[in-house]
Amino acid sequence: MLICLFKLEDDGPTIVNMVSDKNVEFDENVTEKFIFSGSITYSLVFQGMVSFDDLSSELYGPFPFAFSSGFVQYAFSFLAEDKTMKDQRMKKKTLGLVLMLVPEILSKIDDFREELAKILIYKFHNVKKIGDVNEKFLGSIIQSYNKVLIDLMESKQAELLSAQLLEYIKQKPKPSKKDPLNLAIIYPKAFIETVKKSYNSLLSSLPYETTGYTEEEANIRTKSYNFSLMIDSSVEEDFLNAQKALILIIDVSGKKYESFYKLLSKLKKELKIAVVISLPNDIEKASHQYAKFFTGLQRYISGMPFFSASFTTPYDFRTKMLEALFWVLSE
Repeated sequence: MLICLFKLEDDGPTIVNMVSDKNVEFDENVTEKFIFSGSITYSLVFQGMVSFDDLSSELYGPFPFAFSSGFVQYAFSFLAEDKTMKDQRMKKKTLGLVLMLVPEILSKIDDFREELAKILIYKFHNVKKIGDVNEKFLGSIIQSYNKVLIDLMESKQAELLSAQLLEYIKQKPKPSKKDPLNLAIIYPKAFIETVKKSYNSLLSSLPYETTGYTEEEANIRTKSYNFSLMIDSSVEEDFLNAQKALILIIDVSGKKYESFYKLLSKLKKELKIAVVISLPNDIEKASHQYAKFFTGLQRYISGMPFFSASFTTPYDFRTKMLEALFWVLSE
């Protein structure tokens, strides 16, 4: 396991500690990847939080890891005292997030996520101050994780997985792309306030280079990616076909998705398509509308790399958007 701690500082989330189960030094490339990945996770996990009462210590994931296949990431949120916090609204507290990278094969073991959650809840139940979550504390989480690993599989298999992670850490960075990849989040007008919150959260967390916002379109440009957030009625064909991947927020519960069919009919090339679907609470209605929507969708995305997730609550929306984002970012 590779584990790192983010905490909220006055200028946004900052990586504080990074620990592995092997004694290795983390080069700038590895740190940069985790800052980017942690920033996205941080922004969406804490999106829309109005008061500390809205925060619970919770495990999120698994999510794809954007920078290497074969690994997934989990995130754990918590609240702790932080006397260095200058923002008076925070009342000398900080929002903490622990990000963990593990081999993907572990996420497929039935009991793994439950065991990981038990470890984290037990370890954090006495954490009061952010200083308590130091390298020794993170190392103790890794030790408990390794014991679970051996319980769930043969010792030799556990050693191979640990070696796989170490090999990844030691990898030399690939040549960087000259131009950022274009990724678009397209949504119906009814979701403008929800997406605006996502934009504000991403903006407060991502290491961006330029940004812009209007009611019809928002843009966040980082070193490697160019994120666009746009209402479906404003999307033009040239913009659509300039994208590397699309995340479509679909209001199936409102039965207003014909505009997305028309949009996808303009595609001239194969893209990665992620669909995050709003469903009604009524299970019978949800299943019927979900099936009807996908029957029509298949005409436009057949054969393309595809991901789908559904939500009914704001919490579900945050977690499903995380899954969708990391899926489109993954290799």
